Amino acid sequence: MKLFDIQHELIANRTSDAWYRIRIAGPSFHYRWDYGWSPEGNFSDVVDEHHSHAVCREEPSLTMSWGMDVHVREERKNLHFEWANDFVNRSVRAFWVDFFWNNALIDRVELCSIDGGHGTIPIPGASLEVTDFETAVAFLVHDLEDGPDHDHPGRYLDRIGAKRVRDMDREGAGSA
Repeated sequence: MKLFDIQHELIANRTSDAWYRIRIAGPSFHYRWDYGWSPEGNFSDVVDEHHSHAVCREEPSLTMSWGMDVHVREERKNLHFEWANDFVNRSVRAFWVDFFWNNALIDRVELCSIDGGHGTIPIPGASLEVTDFETAVAFLVHDLEDGPDHDHPGRYLDRIGAKRVRDMDREGAGSA
């Protein structure tokens, strides 16, 4: 299977119905860990992990996990952007959505939780641009988390004036 086919056909072109969300608590075995040396000696610690997981019903070799904070340090967990100033809660929490094929990381999208956790969108880049693929992933996560229709990613992207563009790195995956 080609990476483009996975990105386009199995991720961007599918709804949440095509995924089985694993709702049982427990370890995912996809951790972020930190290691190093301090005056007290060597250390190795698990510092974060994804909180949610799903498997593609059609192709169980494809799984996804999401929720791990992009930033480890506390002071960067709640970011502030000018485009978020109109929200009641202006903090932005960036998190990863990771896609795995046979447990190997094959793609990562950076999304953010906005408006006090009510919205999920891709983090807009220069000129408030987001890609079609990132937007499709934001909709997928929103739907897998049973987000209400009135808080869908498209509404928030329109509200901040984000422009959706073709994802050139992913050969246009997610574009119509």
